[in-house]
Amino acid sequence: MGTCRRVLGFGLLLVALAALGGCRGRRLVRTGVAGGGGTTSGAVQLGGGAQTAHGTPRQQLDQLDQLLRGQGYAPAGPATQASLAQNGITAYAIEVRRGQCYVLSVLGQPGTDVNLVMLDPAGRDIGHDVQTDAHPWVGFCTARAGRFVARVQQARGQGEYFFATYVADGRHPVDLRAFFGVEEAGPQLATLDATTGQRLAGLDQQLAAQRYQRVGEPNGLVLENRAERNFQVSLEQGRCYTFAALGGPGATDTDLFLQDGSGQRLAADTATTQDAMLQYCAADAGSFTLRARMFAGAGPLFTVAYVQAAEGTAAAPEALEPVLADTSTGGASLDEGFALLDADMQARGYQHFLDAQRGQVGPAGVEFAIELEGNKCYALVALGDAGTRTLSIALRDARGRDVEHDDSGDARPTVRICPSTPGRYTLAVQAAAGAGDVVFAPYVWPRGTRLGDLQGVLYVRLAEVTALLGVEGFLPDPNYGVEPGRLRRQGQSAQHAVQLQGGLCYSLVVVGGDGIRDLDLTLSSGGTQVATDVGGQSAFPSVRYCPPQSGTFQLGVQSPSGAGNYIYQVFGQQSGGAVGG
Repeated sequence: MGTCRRVLGFGLLLVALAALGGCRGRRLVRTGVAGGGGTTSGAVQLGGGAQTAHGTPRQQLDQLDQLLRGQGYAPAGPATQASLAQNGITAYAIEVRRGQCYVLSVLGQPGTDVNLVMLDPAGRDIGHDVQTDAHPWVGFCTARAGRFVARVQQARGQGEYFFATYVADGRHPVDLRAFFGVEEAGPQLATLDATTGQRLAGLDQQLAAQRYQRVGEPNGLVLENRAERNFQVSLEQGRCYTFAALGGPGATDTDLFLQDGSGQRLAADTATTQDAMLQYCAADAGSFTLRARMFAGAGPLFTVAYVQAAEGTAAAPEALEPVLADTSTGGASLDEGFALLDADMQARGYQHFLDAQRGQVGPAGVEFAIELEGNKCYALVALGDAGTRTLSIALRDARGRDVEHDDSGDARPTVRICPSTPGRYTLAVQAAAGAGDVVFAPYVWPRGTRLGDLQGVLYVRLAEVTALLGVEGFLPDPNYGVEPGRLRRQGQSAQHAVQLQGGLCYSLVVVGGDGIRDLDLTLSSGGTQVATDVGGQSAFPSVRYCPPQSGTFQLGVQSPSGAGNYIYQVFGQQSGGAVGG
């Protein structure tokens, strides 16, 4: 039997955070982002009828193996049989090769609920399945090679499961919804009409003057009012991109969002116009999500991508892989979005505090009352449906005074608070644009609120990050402790020298304390930035880097919003296939 490792912490947190869940030993069994949570267009649908999964998890694994082999997929390695307790979390490292498609599946015990989240080398969620079932799956094609991590969470029940990974050359995505008994069809494909085609030609000409070249043909789908589609996009470091959504006949208002796997918006166009367009220059290579929404009206919606040529060149260099995936998944419902949020908060180490509450939100807002205990830390999160373009939240005390707020325009605004005394608070949620349903979810940090000189929000933020990194196989670098820093005013920056060893992979984390709402982070070598986390509007950003050679690097920290104390820590990634649990 193998061993179960949980690598979660800094100092005493190695012990304190181990309560996140448990697993028993594993044994090997020889045998576009899509997931079970949304309809997939453009991918080959597999299963249905006699090919629907049935029987024990082991029998379903054999059926899946036969089905995928028939589509040109092969096992990326032996399947794994493992076991998780309820609320247990584990992870598997997968060495992904550029230009290939992958399918990952977990086959659990009947009656249990298992979640699967796929993370790229930068720790971004590039695909997930958090539906309430025992057989989550994720499929994706990527232009980026590297060490990806599949995070498995036992949301309900316990017991053994099988985890299997399959790979195929080329862009050959598949849809396993029918195999698992879900027959919901994707939207109808749309043909470009003359009027929209003229606007596309005009956009081509307009962007050509800025050295942008369109990549591929427009992807057209017929969408209903408030419907969304998510497309995986593969971006290269240092390149600039333009994405556009063109509404066809019947479409009156379209929106476009570029976001990372956590739902953080990197760029957006939510103007009340028939077409939407956004531009983004990638600070890091990787897979992101382009979300196109039919905010008002119904009919065809066409998405297109452009790449900018370098200064002094005639055209953009040809990409090895298409920038915009030719498959898409349906926009997450509020229930699915909350399930993903809930899985993330529990992976960070939080527990439920009271039941989630729902309401209607618009410009006038909605309020939720909550009683908080003293000397505990909380995370209060709001999430809106497709009708809410942006959300902001403010936590107010019994006198109506704001004690914390998040108005960054995040898809899921969050406030963290560690009150010293109990009291009654009100969380006010407001939609800066749009209106719709919203869910408010309160979480409590179940362990201590201080360790040594670290206390309150600063302590809990670092504990959250440590928990997530631990599941992925990162340990604190023994050459560094928890290092302090201070930004005395908003906009100030600081530099820290760090020694990194060639051939290893690192995650460098900066965590802001009270008074800091947003930090930007850069890692540089010889004046050249090699990794960044900029513009994410996060108080605890991180960068990941695998230096080819050992050397001294500069960690740059800047505060676009707020001022105060911060800390930073260096983590190194462990090798091996199973990384956590």
